[in-house]
Amino acid sequence: MAGIDRFFDSMTRVCGSIAAFWAMLLAFIIAADIIARTVLNAPMIGVPELVANCIVSIVFLQLPYAIYRSAHLRTTVIYQNTPEIVQRLIDVISFSFGIMFFIGVAWGGWDDMIIGWEVDEREGEGSIRIPVAPIRTLIVVFGVVSAATYLLMLLHTVIGTRPAYTEREGEINAPL
Repeated sequence: MAGIDRFFDSMTRVCGSIAAFWAMLLAFIIAADIIARTVLNAPMIGVPELVANCIVSIVFLQLPYAIYRSAHLRTTVIYQNTPEIVQRLIDVISFSFGIMFFIGVAWGGWDDMIIGWEVDEREGEGSIRIPVAPIRTLIVVFGVVSAATYLLMLLHTVIGTRPAYTEREGEINAPL
């Protein structure tokens, strides 16, 4: 299981880094558009469409990282005050729902992804038209990756271990 954990650790870090870089690049594009609108009275064409599609991509790239490190939103008021067996039951239920949800996302997006590639689907008006198929592909692929990440977390919960991701250089989490 350690090999799988190391793979997921590396893969989720790379995807998270790509998403962070992409978000920073998008922030510069938005800032440039705002400056162009206010100073030059000439907005950059296609920025709203680009931003709308990039935000979805950034979120889906960061999902496996958040899932694997249990860094997603969680209400701990009840969770932290329950016995370990109840916490594990809550985790099994939530991880199972996560698996089903992301399989549903991938399954539901498959046909639209295929059609998007076949017809070269694009979004936008006028001279700038953003291709949608790569975004749809990213949603399907990372829906599967997120479901696989939840499955790994479920396996860890059932066998009573924690994922062996690196918090700091050389530090690995211990078993539960």
